[in-house]
Amino acid sequence: MARVALVNLASLPMPGNEPIFPIGLRCVQDALDRADHRTRLIDFVEDPGALEDLSWATEPWDAIGFTIRNIDPIDMSCDGHVEHYEAFVNRVRQALAAAGQNPLLVGGGPGYSLFADQLLARLGFDVGVVGPGEQAMLDILSDPERYREAGRNITGRRYSGFMTDLLQHPKSLMETYTKFEDAMIGVETRRKTCYQGCVYCPYAYISGENSGDLKPLDLIASELRAIHASGIRRVFFTDGIFNSELRYAKEVVRLVTDLNLPGLTWSAYFTPKPFDDEFAELLAGSKVEFVVISPDSLDDRVMKLLGKTFGTRHVDRCLERCRRHGIPTRVSVVFGGPGEDRESVRNSAQYINSRLEDGELVMHVGYRVLPQTGMARQLNMPDDDLVGPTFYPFHPDLFSWIIQDLDSRFMPAKVLINFMAVRSSSKRMTKVPLPAGLQDAAPTEFPYLALSRQLPLV
Repeated sequence: MARVALVNLASLPMPGNEPIFPIGLRCVQDALDRADHRTRLIDFVEDPGALEDLSWATEPWDAIGFTIRNIDPIDMSCDGHVEHYEAFVNRVRQALAAAGQNPLLVGGGPGYSLFADQLLARLGFDVGVVGPGEQAMLDILSDPERYREAGRNITGRRYSGFMTDLLQHPKSLMETYTKFEDAMIGVETRRKTCYQGCVYCPYAYISGENSGDLKPLDLIASELRAIHASGIRRVFFTDGIFNSELRYAKEVVRLVTDLNLPGLTWSAYFTPKPFDDEFAELLAGSKVEFVVISPDSLDDRVMKLLGKTFGTRHVDRCLERCRRHGIPTRVSVVFGGPGEDRESVRNSAQYINSRLEDGELVMHVGYRVLPQTGMARQLNMPDDDLVGPTFYPFHPDLFSWIIQDLDSRFMPAKVLINFMAVRSSSKRMTKVPLPAGLQDAAPTEFPYLALSRQLPLV
């Protein structure tokens, strides 16, 4: 039996950071508790005092695990979080040294997994976990001295408890996150790698080898009942694509409908195909809050360059089915991807103006380049050079094109203010030429990457 502190670094107060319920860390904690380890979860939203008072760190822990959800907000107007993580972990290390404590320091989480080699060194962990953390942490704690000062990362592997164990969260932590306006909690229904090959998405790399597990419906039902009893009324199914396996997705929707928990609403990420009439009808009766689809562009040429397995005709059919059944939708568009030019912006804007209703558009500008993605491979940039917020090259007139082409109803004051902040930030970012010889390889004529204003390349 080991004593383990689990620190949610995603709850640190950082510019651009919006803390969400630490579902991943809770999965790890639950696995450790079931194996009779003694754990404590440190969350600075639940316990703000723990940020400055590090007395918790000097308790006789055998290991302290740090989870990193994001390394930056993936927003061009925000800087990265890595320096905040470094500063805090250094404070913890100093407190441990002063108290004569030497627990094993372990890193993990989706953000960590993306930059494991870089963050392992910068944060000084003994060992790090890439991918799912439950079984990896159990393996580490079975022989912690084996990993002392190892300075290496290990790959997470399948955790069988996902299919058998009911995940119930501590009441105090649930109550903490219930206090947020529009409080929402994530629920996993499956652990399957997304089948789509979007060039910007690292989901498959983060997920790792997961054997394609689908959580039994009785476990999902029990988890939803417990969430509802805590007072939270909004659930987000955290699957990469909720309806990637339509038959199972329909079973989950039927379950939510049959539970009929008063006031409970839910949402998820969807793809426009497969999305048939039966599925739309089931969604309509399930109190789904909204269906989120992410074509990311509404120009078929750019959609193809992004790696989408569908086109605008599939978006048309999905929207038509949703509207026929009264299902609210959100359509995510990110301007500035591979091949984006004056014509593609105009095409996307024309689609939005003519086919989307007020409130349906979710708009962003700029693609954050992440390791282990098609976009990173296309640009042939080392992972070390991507630690600071790095965005795919786009035309400097992109913002002007969007303002000219998009109906004003899609740019209310709040959106316009954020849009202007992103535009201003993009002008202040360092422009770095693409690697020699690759200017023609990238499907864009603008051979520059935009990099953070503050974080240097490492």
